[in-house]
Amino acid sequence: MTRYHDRGNLKWLPFLMPEHIQLLKAYYLEIHQIDLPIIDEQLQYPWQFLLEQALIEGTELEITYHSKRGYVTTSGFIEQVHRERAYLVLRGLSRIEIPLGRIIRIENG
Repeated sequence: MTRYHDRGNLKWLPFLMPEHIQLLKAYYLEIHQIDLPIIDEQLQYPWQFLLEQALIEGTELEITYHSKRGYVTTSGFIEQVHRERAYLVLRGLSRIEIPLGRIIRIENG
């Protein structure tokens, strides 16, 4: 008795043209795209307090935000909050500009 192990679509990869591979990758990203959740307004007031406190005291925050690839969690120190342009600048391992409308979670880091 032989043990047959089906490799699925892996066995067809050598027959695909590079254009087809690019289209399949784009299709995969489109299908598995995560939508931005609706944030309750009651969460925005504690977040605003945490942002102001971290800006004044220099405490570290852990922020989760929505990007094109999905959810990204990063930690760092708040450098600036631009309310007119609706983004904040977070300094951690690198300097990141995060749009305020894409923030999902803010916690003390």
